[in-house]
Amino acid sequence: MTDSTETNSPRMRPTAAPSEAARTSADKPAATGAENGQKRKKIFLIGGVVLLIVALVFGVPWYIHAEKYVSTDDAYVRAHVIYISPQVSARVLAVPVLDNQYVKKGTLLVRLDPRDYQAAVDKYKAMLEQALAARQGSRYTLELIKKTSPAALSEARAQVAIARASIATAKAGEAQAAAAFDQAQAHVTAAIAAIARARADEVADAATAVKAAADYRRYDSLLKTGDVTPQQVDSYRAAAESDKAILAAAGKIVLSRRAELVEAKAGVEAARENRVAAGAQLLQAKADLLKALAQQAAVDVVPQQVGQTQSNVSGSMARIDEVRAELEQAELNLSYCTIRAPVAGYVTKKSVEPGNYVTVGSTLLSIVRPNMWVVANFKETDLTHMKPNDPVTISIDAYPQYTFKGYVQSIQAGSGAEFSLLPPENATGNFVKVVQRVPVKILFKDLPENMPYLAAGMSAVPEVKVR
Repeated sequence: MTDSTETNSPRMRPTAAPSEAARTSADKPAATGAENGQKRKKIFLIGGVVLLIVALVFGVPWYIHAEKYVSTDDAYVRAHVIYISPQVSARVLAVPVLDNQYVKKGTLLVRLDPRDYQAAVDKYKAMLEQALAARQGSRYTLELIKKTSPAALSEARAQVAIARASIATAKAGEAQAAAAFDQAQAHVTAAIAAIARARADEVADAATAVKAAADYRRYDSLLKTGDVTPQQVDSYRAAAESDKAILAAAGKIVLSRRAELVEAKAGVEAARENRVAAGAQLLQAKADLLKALAQQAAVDVVPQQVGQTQSNVSGSMARIDEVRAELEQAELNLSYCTIRAPVAGYVTKKSVEPGNYVTVGSTLLSIVRPNMWVVANFKETDLTHMKPNDPVTISIDAYPQYTFKGYVQSIQAGSGAEFSLLPPENATGNFVKVVQRVPVKILFKDLPENMPYLAAGMSAVPEVKVR
């Protein structure tokens, strides 16, 4: 009974041993975790192999490409820009072009008012005519001198002959010396009487002068008290000065009369001494001869006169050259009133309109030439193998569908910072090394016929093959 009760009791019921299926289900999770670990390893291994293959497929070409090519996005399209400025100041009459219009070389851009400069041209033309007339007059004078100088020389020689004849006449005058003695005595008497009259006039003039001076001094003193007017004082001053001048003239007359007396006495002595008088006349005749010879020498300077006149002709020619130069300058200024395109290109930044007054040097508009290039600012480390004529592939940001061919034309001999307004001063204590950029000029090559519109300043991305 006891055994039966213990056997049927749930607590005492014996547990059966686990079956094979139960053991299999218990071991299955452990096996699954191991298998998952193996699978993950395989996946990682396969992924690593795939990544390695991708790196080899894409990395090696990229590395090879990076070794052969250098590129930069710090590049821009450049073009020649011609700034049009007036060379004379004037008011604008017409501007027959528009902004962004394509113009050929020689196309009229601006027309200025030419009236002031036309007047200057007319003025210098008149001056040129005047200078030409002056030169012609100098030439006529030269010809006249060459023709009339021989006649003047002949006249001077005739005067010499006359002077020599006067010498003979002087010798004949010796016979008249006796008759001249009486006449000389009469001259002495007349001279004495003239001196007496002159001295009497001098005394009277002296009295008048003294009175006029006294009157002037009296009125001059009264001027200070206001009793007389300045006009009265001036009148008496003028009278005093006039009487003083008259007195001086009377004194000179007295001296002149005395000289005449002396001359008369000399005439008496000359008449008395026939030989002396005749000798004096002979000396006078010889003096006349010397004078005639001097006149002949003065006339006989044809080479000097010709040289002087030729100098005048040369001076007139120099004046002609000067006026011609001024006329050419005036005509040049007149031509500046018509401003034409010096090159073919596109009109840009037009800032001039009819009616404006423009001055010399002010920018009216610009012309951008169609021939363009690219300036790329490469890092200095990219220039190791770069050299002129290296091929370049160019992409323009505005036209991503186009690819342009080009070549390196030149490399600037200095970095951009070196030519900046304030170049860096590296000799300081706070130096920090910065990779510099050097401008490289790239020219287009084999441009397509349907090439798109390019504008200066567009962004570009050039790729240079350096190896």
